[in-house]
Amino acid sequence: MIMANLEEVAHRLLKALNEHQGHDREGATVEPGDQEAKGAGLRMGSPLYRAAIWWLLDVGALIPDEETNAQRRNTVGAQHRDFKFKITPHGLDMLRGT
Repeated sequence: MIMANLEEVAHRLLKALNEHQGHDREGATVEPGDQEAKGAGLRMGSPLYRAAIWWLLDVGALIPDEETNAQRRNTVGAQHRDFKFKITPHGLDMLRGT
């Protein structure tokens, strides 16, 4: 996989997360789902989808929402749910092209 392609896919996923859930709010909690994956041209849970999430975490565009994720780990069926993240100021800057 070409790195530029991963960066492009990750950016599309970040854009979809922001459009559907974040609404340009710094620190907004987002939960990637089918709608966001499809909006980025991805299949939820695919290797490319997972790579895009990891890339966004690695560059600091997203950070895990530790408090929410800790609460969810203690609920019934938590193993079937995805984690929540927060959009960082850097993530918003990436979307604005700055």
